[in-house]
Amino acid sequence: MPVVSIELKRLERLVGVPTKVLLQRLPYIGLDIESVEAGSVRVEYSPNRPDFGTDYGIARALRGLLGIELGLPRYRLSRSGVSVKVDGALSRVRPFIACVVASGLRLDSEDIRQLISLQEDLHEGLGRRRRRVAIGLHDLSRVKQPLFYEGLPPSFSFVPLDMKEEMSLARILKETDVGRRYSGALDGASVYPVIRDSSGTVLSFPPIVNGNATRVTTETKEILVDVTGTEKAAGDDVLAIFASTLGEMGGRLGTVEIISGSERRVTPDIKPRAAPLDSALVREVTGLELTEREVIQCIRRSRMDVKGRKVLIPRYRVDILHRVDIAEEVALGYGIDRIGPLYPPSDRPGRFNPFDQFLDGVADLMAGAGFIEVMTYELTDSESLYGRFGRPSEGRIEVENPRSSEHSVLRDSLIPSLLSVLAKNVKEEYPQRIFEIGRVYSRVGGMPREEWHLAALSAHAGAGFTEAKMYLESFFAVSVGASVSTQPAEHWAFAPGRSASVTAQDVFLGHIGELRPEPLVSFGLTVPAAGFELSLRPLLDSVGNT
Repeated sequence: MPVVSIELKRLERLVGVPTKVLLQRLPYIGLDIESVEAGSVRVEYSPNRPDFGTDYGIARALRGLLGIELGLPRYRLSRSGVSVKVDGALSRVRPFIACVVASGLRLDSEDIRQLISLQEDLHEGLGRRRRRVAIGLHDLSRVKQPLFYEGLPPSFSFVPLDMKEEMSLARILKETDVGRRYSGALDGASVYPVIRDSSGTVLSFPPIVNGNATRVTTETKEILVDVTGTEKAAGDDVLAIFASTLGEMGGRLGTVEIISGSERRVTPDIKPRAAPLDSALVREVTGLELTEREVIQCIRRSRMDVKGRKVLIPRYRVDILHRVDIAEEVALGYGIDRIGPLYPPSDRPGRFNPFDQFLDGVADLMAGAGFIEVMTYELTDSESLYGRFGRPSEGRIEVENPRSSEHSVLRDSLIPSLLSVLAKNVKEEYPQRIFEIGRVYSRVGGMPREEWHLAALSAHAGAGFTEAKMYLESFFAVSVGASVSTQPAEHWAFAPGRSASVTAQDVFLGHIGELRPEPLVSFGLTVPAAGFELSLRPLLDSVGNT
């Protein structure tokens, strides 16, 4: 979880209330206080609230919660006169760019530190370690118009940030820490993205490093923010968060024209979004018997507004995706500390849910066998689920209008997710044995069906069918006291002749086998892997669950 350090005197000035009140209210906007010492507080915030990455964003929310400022924050945009021309050669490398200008700034060292901290948190979160989105900050006074976003050869040279001599793009990737850390984002590129001005000064080599010539200092009065990436929607989200932060810092925001061939667009987009207001759902979800007027007041304390039957959501609130999210904002605006506990009107004693007890028992058995439990997303990307295994994707369950291609399809198997985890740990010691208990989805008669699966993989030089079957038989013997049988069968994840179906008491449960070499190579693994995936439904039935 990201953490931000805040000077309490600054926060007092930004909010307008004493430190004692601030420390009392911080948890009620969803922040966890890690420590308070030497006049500062360290707070942990959820990655789904990237607008909390600076004290300006936190102060904005606190002013609403405390009733100091209600409703949508307003940020005016004017034309800056800055334009960026995009090179068509970047269409398959890093095609999207969006920018904003903030003028009239008075920056101190703490402002700059927080901007850089926000930049890095956005890189790690929404930016997916800069692969999807990367951000550059520049002193606009050192830039000559217009700007060019170009694809240049690896031999091109400039002076990177905090360096004194020129380095080629290829050298930066190979010899600098930041280059080695993020070079994977440019794998396979024949040209590299560079932002230059009309005099040839390099602003940035995204997503790796900025140029030293346009570095931001306490003398900077005008900042140019560039956001480049592979997904336009994600880039626009990040830029909206950054633009609103600069607006809170007192900056006058200016638009930038992006010219790509015959297409022209103006960034940033900071217009609020509209979502339906469902007061009945709010009451149902929160348990609060609020009048329409009270619901609207709570929404305004959460820095949103209501127009007619629509809730106006500020553009920087990229976390609000559903009507239930609005209900949560109503609860926050009402005051979590004001909501008293409600006890069920039953005199029957409670008991543990048998379903959850069963899953906990399965997890304990696998952990006892030396496997490490992992938890991955139920939404994944089509390439990892289908393309890397060379299997057809007909019948897949897709998300309508996904916010990211990485989370656009509901998984129908746990094996690709486990391979993704192994791929991120290729430099760790082997053997690696992991398992996951999770939900998978399929279509039955045109309708989606949800099932709980158990999948396990063992990866090391000697991994094979025999080892996987040993763990499988041990699991069944201990979990339900039943024997299990395997029969040769083909499966899209396992190698021909090295895979089998799994049955118990004539009930089909899943498959076991050695992973095919093609997906192993595709995921970047250099050792064999073997394992199994089972449906837990029959086992749940055997212990009285459906």
